[in-house]
Amino acid sequence: MGGNFWQSSYYLQWILDKQDLLKEHHKDLKFLSAEYWKLQIFFTNVIQALGEHLKLRQQVIATAMVYFKRFYARYSLKSIDPVLMAPTCVFLASKVEEFGVISNTRLTAAATSEFPYRMNHILECEFCLLELMDCCLIVYHPYSPLLQHVQDVGQEDMLLPLAWRIVNDTYRMDLCLLYPPFMIALYIID
Repeated sequence: MGGNFWQSSYYLQWILDKQDLLKEHHKDLKFLSAEYWKLQIFFTNVIQALGEHLKLRQQVIATAMVYFKRFYARYSLKSIDPVLMAPTCVFLASKVEEFGVISNTRLTAAATSEFPYRMNHILECEFCLLELMDCCLIVYHPYSPLLQHVQDVGQEDMLLPLAWRIVNDTYRMDLCLLYPPFMIALYIID
């Protein structure tokens, strides 16, 4: 991905301070605490499963997870149903990452037969998501820096598969909101 991370909206608007993040989560943490983090992990797992079912690339899935984290970093889980927000993030990420638009029927069918929303709800939710993110849709991921660090170490065959899985696991936490991608990649290799 082109561009300069340090001049990007990702760095300028979406690398948050831990205290700010906790302040934003205060409403949810007051009631849930450990359950809040379990819900965050659950819904990132939902996004992962949905993306795999739709045969999306891992970077598209990771972008959807970042969008999900960004939204709920600013709003409470009660503001918009995460069951609606998860497929909305997948839908938007597939367009932004130039994977192609997922058909309406494919997306709602992949979300399970018990999915209580229709495509018009996803499209409305997409506008809410775009508004919150101020259309800052470019996401920098740790994958490219990770590949470079692994090549520098010279243990690609042995190290890369494990490191790649660890990067995928970091999206279940708020690390993508707290640290630049190159730091996440470096920490994993270290």
